Amino acid sequence: MLFFALPMNLFVYGTLLVPQIWTLVTSDTFPENEEGSLPGYSIRKVKNASFPAITHTGKNQDIVPGRLLHKIAPETLRSLDAYEDQFYFRTEVEVSTLKGEIIAAETYAVSSNTASRILSSESWTLEWFLRNAYEDYWKAMNGN
Repeated sequence: MLFFALPMNLFVYGTLLVPQIWTLVTSDTFPENEEGSLPGYSIRKVKNASFPAITHTGKNQDIVPGRLLHKIAPETLRSLDAYEDQFYFRTEVEVSTLKGEIIAAETYAVSSNTASRILSSESWTLEWFLRNAYEDYWKAMNGN
């Protein structure tokens, strides 16, 4: 029996928000998307790194901003799975959109146990990354 995976929604919140990084990782253009947020999760820097991870807190006041990407093809998802570090796992979440909709998607997160070991106490924002770390991150991705 053959199994055909259908395109799915994906919530991204970190380096994958940068279209150039998305294209380098997936060999594809940035997909149809909309602004979204993930309540009940927190985002922090990974220790000794410039990229973030999120973890479930269950607290509604904790909100991770990001983008809800629509119709991610299975081959793109395989590329993303290979890009993400081994401590991430893909999990189903409910994303809030600006239109007030709640949409099912998947995202990359870390477990609570892993978070306590690998995450710093510092929050991570895209603005911080673009201003302070993007250039070095981009060079490292391109082998420079």
